[in-house]
Amino acid sequence: MDSAPELKYADVLLPLRLSGEVTYLVPREAEFENCREGSRVWVEFSSKRYCGVVTAVYTHPPHQEKEVAYKSLLSVERGFVRPWELHFWKNLADYYLCTTGEVYRAACPSALIKQQEVKSRKSPEQFFEAVRQEEADSATLMRTPELSGAQREAFEKIGELMEAGSKPVLLHGVAGSGKTEVYVSLALEELKKGKNVLYMVPEIALSRQLQTRLRNVFGERLLTFHSGRTVAEKKRVHDILSCNYEYPAVVLGTRSALFLPYCTLGLVIIDEEHDNSYKQSEPAPRYHARDAAVILAKELGSKIIMGSATPSLESEYNCSVGRFAKVSLLEKYYGSQTSQLVVVDTSAARRLGQMKGSFSQQLINEIRRTLERKKQVLVFKNRRSYSPLVECADCGDIPKCPRCNVVLSYHKYDNTLRCHYCDYQMKFTGVCHRCGGTSFTFTGAGTEKIEEELKALFPEASVSRFDADITKSRRESENIIKLFSQGATDILVGTQMIGKGFDFENLELVAVLDAQQLFGIQDFRADERAMQQLSQLIGRTGRRSDRGKVLIQTANRDHPVISFLKSLQSGASFENNFIHTLFKERVEFRFAPYVRMIKFTVKSKTLKKLDSLSEALSLQLASSHVGEISGPFAPPIERVRGEWLKCFYLKLKRDKALLENKKKIREIVEGLRVGNSIIIDVDPY
Repeated sequence: MDSAPELKYADVLLPLRLSGEVTYLVPREAEFENCREGSRVWVEFSSKRYCGVVTAVYTHPPHQEKEVAYKSLLSVERGFVRPWELHFWKNLADYYLCTTGEVYRAACPSALIKQQEVKSRKSPEQFFEAVRQEEADSATLMRTPELSGAQREAFEKIGELMEAGSKPVLLHGVAGSGKTEVYVSLALEELKKGKNVLYMVPEIALSRQLQTRLRNVFGERLLTFHSGRTVAEKKRVHDILSCNYEYPAVVLGTRSALFLPYCTLGLVIIDEEHDNSYKQSEPAPRYHARDAAVILAKELGSKIIMGSATPSLESEYNCSVGRFAKVSLLEKYYGSQTSQLVVVDTSAARRLGQMKGSFSQQLINEIRRTLERKKQVLVFKNRRSYSPLVECADCGDIPKCPRCNVVLSYHKYDNTLRCHYCDYQMKFTGVCHRCGGTSFTFTGAGTEKIEEELKALFPEASVSRFDADITKSRRESENIIKLFSQGATDILVGTQMIGKGFDFENLELVAVLDAQQLFGIQDFRADERAMQQLSQLIGRTGRRSDRGKVLIQTANRDHPVISFLKSLQSGASFENNFIHTLFKERVEFRFAPYVRMIKFTVKSKTLKKLDSLSEALSLQLASSHVGEISGPFAPPIERVRGEWLKCFYLKLKRDKALLENKKKIREIVEGLRVGNSIIIDVDPY
């Protein structure tokens, strides 16, 4: 008689915060014969079903010294995970001090995580057929854009650097210089070699406008992937890339597109590389897409280019020490002049009675002149809602969030009071819950109130708003950008989203309200971010032949950021004294990029437990001698979602001991952490 086949065991990675894999018994049924490393399998863990990934299969029992009752695999899912994906996930987990399971949870297709049976409307075969048909019918696609002399020079220099070595390339291109055409030309080169391209943008809204431009070049080969897509749409992209060896594609996506299963990846493009939207804040892995893309490109041997008109200090530092190569594109495509910058002192204007609500008389006059010329206006206000603070005029009560240490903002369009930290909301009744009074004072202004003021000041103009309240609706946000791009809207009001890479041909005037709010943030990156935000807004106007104008209203007109922006008007280079000053401050106070920083956030529902845990973490980190500790300190909002918070910064040297020190840190935290009581954020942004 034939002996029974040997039992097989499989280590399975689950999308959970577990320190390692879980071992399962592989059933002897035919369905499991081809179960191997990378197979997707359904299993039961803690009375729940999960789709995991097999990381190893073997015949010897893992625990030979004792009997263990292993659960069996439930089923094998179609498709598999490639070895490079597992290695990439592990590298990210090691770098960002989380588990590989947490990275897998971020990378796993949502259809599998949610256990949904999803069928996309277009199969990979239909995609390939559409590409073949398009190639036969169209002679206008896949043509290299016509580059200016400066663009051609930058394109050729980038190509030389990429061919010479594996360094990432930073393209410092001023706003309106035509970085997109350079990216497209580089992407076409890779497509012709049969390789896929990943084109990353920081915001979904930006990808929607860019999608139209890229569709005209790449046609059906353009795929989009971001959190705003449906599960079926994301699954379609996932399925196409899983088997796409014949027709390479360009994937336009946000940071989540890093985790797609590329068969080949020739080039990674990171547009607006400075943008903090590339940083994942919740949940783990708290990765920065720019840095994760560098790890991915190294894993797959891909080329990588990142571009910005205002490069991050991290990227500038990496260029200075030779990790990145740098190429400059400082000539505007249409040869237009730098936009005129005007600064209005709102404190002085208010004293002279020259303020009407949120607008100075000078700004009102500029808007009126712009509208008379049939040009468009962009108004930036870095705060959504109608009013950030509501106060009872009778007793002084200010409604606050019951779960967070923050006041509630009033949203007039749906008559609600909302917390912008935990999304708690309540109807605004117009009656004070403390004294029963019905008289309220609305302090401050958000985008909703600014929109209302503009409609009153310019009743003949078409005014729209673009902020997080609007962009929840994909159709509505697409329509707003489309109408403004076509010139159907005269004035667009928005938060920081409107300053991120949009190209509006008829835009002549950009107005920035309460710019001083950008300078008052308690963060060592505050000046850098304010400079980037304002520079990007300046770059939205004057992109064609006409010179644009930017009017900044601020109560702090002598701030160094304002002085820096004025110096650029006089022809100073981006790397002038202000940038050098920022670098000197980072060196003096030992901040990134000169050190590696890790932020710890300790949280608890009780202050007593918070203090106890914070003290224990501080003592153990100090005794480990891994780095310099700063804190603990209370964050600006010290209570969020019913939990009290304290923070630490740990500064580590950029040396060969970094990996070993990170390992020690992980052991310390895992020994103290109960649930999610300690959050680790590597390279906080």
